Amino acid sequence: MGCNPEKGTQFTYSADRKWIGCCLPGQTLEGSYETAFDCCGAGHKLIGSRETGYRCCPSGQEFDGEKCKDTTPVCQNGKILVDGKCVCPAGTTEDASGGCQAPPPRPNITDCPSEVTAGKCYLFKMDNGEYLGYNNRGWYSASKPSNSFQPGKFKLCKEEPCQVGAAVNPGDPVRIQDLHGQANSGRDPNHWLNGATNGGHIAKTPDYSSAGVFTITKWTPGKYCLGGFSSGVGPTCPSDDPAVTFNTLDQQSCVPVELVPVPCDIRDVNNNCLWSGGQKPC
Repeated sequence: MGCNPEKGTQFTYSADRKWIGCCLPGQTLEGSYETAFDCCGAGHKLIGSRETGYRCCPSGQEFDGEKCKDTTPVCQNGKILVDGKCVCPAGTTEDASGGCQAPPPRPNITDCPSEVTAGKCYLFKMDNGEYLGYNNRGWYSASKPSNSFQPGKFKLCKEEPCQVGAAVNPGDPVRIQDLHGQANSGRDPNHWLNGATNGGHIAKTPDYSSAGVFTITKWTPGKYCLGGFSSGVGPTCPSDDPAVTFNTLDQQSCVPVELVPVPCDIRDVNNNCLWSGGQKPC
């Protein structure tokens, strides 16, 4: 046996050195006795089957009887093939083991109510034990009642005018209306908390469209946490009378607050029912 120098071929061993053939320089002898033999260029392997035949194809591809093509991946762990890649089906995410997991079931809102109602009135008791209200310096803070500070009486509103009855759930955008005006003068009642950001103290605005957009969630037992719909809310300026601001860079920040339900109208006869414990509803 000899190779033909005129064709440029030379003796070439298979990788296991069990077989020898005549291949061009740079080629390797691929195949086996059970399949077939061929001389393949660098980066190629002899691919195929008895049904399709065998051809030299780029490593990692397959031969379908006519042409070389990318290997169709076999997806595992619940994944599906999308654009040639194995991915988790819509609505699931990949877990640490490489499998696909469904998101945890969302709680039934009727089973876990927020217990916050749009259009009803609340006092906001802050972490320092004082109520949030408007001071004579022109912004909201948590301070002791005085002739220069008026605790707010707040409505959480989903629209203007503020309608009563809808539940306020985490992630719902709400604007906050303060029924009270300034201390002493009572000026500027029924204004809205504005959208001051990044250290600016939240204050009043008469314009609903300029109001800050808040959201609220249950927090530790007995408390809620007041945040922003698209940003966070946090304290601003170290002070005994802390003020609040929207934080645009920290969307998860929120201010713990205890909601104290109070009558919106101090002249409403239905206020007599407040202490009935629901036994004699009005």
